Amino acid sequence: MYLDSFLDARDICVNPDIQNKEQAYSMLVDLICRNHKLPICGEDLLQRLLQRDAEAPTAYPSGIAIPHIRMDDFDDILVAIMFLPQPLMFGETKVSWVVLIITDKTSSKIYLNLVAALMALSKDTASVQALTTAEDAHAAFSIIKKLGISIKIDLYVADIMCINTVTIPPEATLRELIRVMGMHSLAGLPVVDEAGMFVGEVNILSLLKVGIPEYLTRMDNLDFLVSFEPLERLLEQQDELQVKDIMTLQPIILKPETSIMEAVSEMIKHDKRSMSVVKDNRLMGVVTAKDIFHKVIQA
Repeated sequence: MYLDSFLDARDICVNPDIQNKEQAYSMLVDLICRNHKLPICGEDLLQRLLQRDAEAPTAYPSGIAIPHIRMDDFDDILVAIMFLPQPLMFGETKVSWVVLIITDKTSSKIYLNLVAALMALSKDTASVQALTTAEDAHAAFSIIKKLGISIKIDLYVADIMCINTVTIPPEATLRELIRVMGMHSLAGLPVVDEAGMFVGEVNILSLLKVGIPEYLTRMDNLDFLVSFEPLERLLEQQDELQVKDIMTLQPIILKPETSIMEAVSEMIKHDKRSMSVVKDNRLMGVVTAKDIFHKVIQA
């Protein structure tokens, strides 16, 4: 399946006379409502778009904005595109083109794969330049068709994982681990050696266990402990112990080609909110339960 199969030249707007995001959204809503029958249209649809955008901005640093609405009583996927003659500021992001996607409530994986394809296209500066300077909608559609941009049907971990992952080396001290976790507000980190190989994971519970004697974990009632004295062991050893001393070796991991449902199953089965994605012993990224919620369930 290709990007052009989701498009109609009637739903492409080239060189519009607009000044801001609200006008761009309004023009796209008018365009798509004029050419298609939707359960919600006009001002109601525009307000839903603006409300959703206020909750989670849809402009990306690569210069594309991708507003999205999921509708009840709607069994289709519609895409409308606007190519701007000059970039506009959408909040703090400079945008050169806007893609409005309207789907039913069960098309999350196709929507995400559409977004992935559009994001890849947005980084192709030559193609974007050709599209934003196209003479008319038919010329823009022809360019997109010739590019032959494929859209995957299935959705995998690789499609939603975070690739700019914070890692920690096994030789780092616990002081450094505490600093990195605090700086990035993270509860766990993949451990990667100097050769770039994935060697394990470390999390905040592993860190806290340093300060808790093992016999305390076997006791049912710790009400008698009113001081933080046991945890002082952690502070005393943070310069002596290293990440390799407390990390989990051979943790449960995912592969880039793991399906989203399998990832959810593994998270539930092993009570993990975050999982490393590994290929050939190299860390490819991290996927979290929050990623799945926001990018699949809430998308």
